[in-house]
Amino acid sequence: MKKQVDVLIIGSGVAAASLSQRLLEKDPNRSILVLEAGIKVPMKDYKLYQDYLVTGKYPYEFCEDLNYPNLFSPGENVSESGNQLQLSGGRAMMFGGSTAHWGGWSFRLKPEDFQLYTNTQIDGTIDWPINYNDLEPYYGQAEDYIGVSGDSTDQVPPRTTDYPFCEFPYTLEDQGTIEAFEKRGLSYAHMPIARHGVSDTDSPHAPCKTTGTCKYCPFGARYVAGNFLDEMLRYGSFPNFEILQGAIVDRITMSSRSVATGAIYHDKFTTDSHTVEAETVIVAAGSIEAAKLMQRSVTPEWPDGVGNQTNNNLVGKNLVSHPFVYWEATLPENPQRLQPEMDFPTFISRHFDNKEQQPFGKFLTVRLNSFSDQFDMTTNNQVSTLTKAMQTGLNREEVDAVTKGPVKVQLITQIEVFTKASNYVSNTKPNVINHLGMQETNVKYVTDPGFDAHVNNIQTLLNPIFNEMGATDFYKASDSIRADHAACVTRMSDSPKTGVVDKDLKVFDTDNLYVLSNGSFSSLGAVNPTITLTALSLRLGDHLNAK
Repeated sequence: MKKQVDVLIIGSGVAAASLSQRLLEKDPNRSILVLEAGIKVPMKDYKLYQDYLVTGKYPYEFCEDLNYPNLFSPGENVSESGNQLQLSGGRAMMFGGSTAHWGGWSFRLKPEDFQLYTNTQIDGTIDWPINYNDLEPYYGQAEDYIGVSGDSTDQVPPRTTDYPFCEFPYTLEDQGTIEAFEKRGLSYAHMPIARHGVSDTDSPHAPCKTTGTCKYCPFGARYVAGNFLDEMLRYGSFPNFEILQGAIVDRITMSSRSVATGAIYHDKFTTDSHTVEAETVIVAAGSIEAAKLMQRSVTPEWPDGVGNQTNNNLVGKNLVSHPFVYWEATLPENPQRLQPEMDFPTFISRHFDNKEQQPFGKFLTVRLNSFSDQFDMTTNNQVSTLTKAMQTGLNREEVDAVTKGPVKVQLITQIEVFTKASNYVSNTKPNVINHLGMQETNVKYVTDPGFDAHVNNIQTLLNPIFNEMGATDFYKASDSIRADHAACVTRMSDSPKTGVVDKDLKVFDTDNLYVLSNGSFSSLGAVNPTITLTALSLRLGDHLNAK
């Protein structure tokens, strides 16, 4: 079967959703086909919500990577010697993409992030070919599109528009941390988060009701691309907008070095192969799958895969993601029996996300909920001590003692790391198919030699904060590097010698092939990529609409 469309978009996450919306606003009759390798997991489904409450298992867990193979499990994907990056838990390969399980943290990059090499002269890094001011108007539009609640008076970084919804207030649990930061002279702020608030205007999206079950919101208050795509299909009056699920793209097709003609995909259920022809091709898959697809797209003009220039082969290289480090200390008592009020953080600090820290790796600091170490609760679990005590079956006196007793207080740091060509992703050889029907991934990511020393320095910077809280036994509880924020593997540059796409996200030496993913970031900074990706999507939409 052969299909012809104006625009082919590969992937159905926030990039595809926001780009499609922008293109169809200009021309509702434009033919757009979205190919999604995964399938739809119903959102806002009360039965699935009840199952989640009872079992604690997310209904989309089967869409995530399995662990790497080990002695006890066959697993999937290949972790090369020394690799520190985990795929498991970091990606959701499904209709709507990873917004199904994201936390909604919605930070803009700062102006200095766009000039990483200029500011640091670190080998392997580059500057963005655009600057903060180029993207600033689109940041505001992205926040409106996603529905971000935030403090509009916060000018770090500078903003020209208000958030669509006001910030969530600090919780009582935050107060001790706030006092400690103020005593140390450190800046802090409200968490900008993708939760719809109360609005005077009509909206199909319910406001956040703080049920504490954010990873599967029963109301759709947290942004999930799948919900927005469903609304476009049902109510958008876009007769030529179509999404195919279970469509695994094998390769991009080219009629010459400069012209993409479409893609060949196969149906994961029937294995039938199909061809799509398109005037414009957008690779909007997650950064890892985007790079792998381009590597597979071998043609006579692109013998190493489309986007891979002779003698540099940058597609898949320069892999980065954010290391998360969890820090804990113990407060001796909790006389007010304070408990987590929401399933998301409300206190953040970008004090060390600054130009002075940039040569070492800037970092974001977030306060997580407190908990009692009497229970087996993972460091990123937002469930309250009270809830856990009741679930465990303690009586009233025991619950009272636990909730008033010692509690763990936590800060998490999300750390900037720098690109280097020796960190990469690729398709496995020989080709092996994972449990979702997609080709497995070969991963190699190793932190810089000075990273551990940098983490030790961060510990030195945080220690006085815990001291001011009156907390003791401060230590690094755990750390992880997952693929949640994987980026830079098809990075944007002003030259094909150092990047894969140009400032408009167009693959160098092509006329109509674009890569719209975190992979096209020139650098990652210290914050979550989603708002920046959405801003780039809307900017690309305007670029295509103007052609």
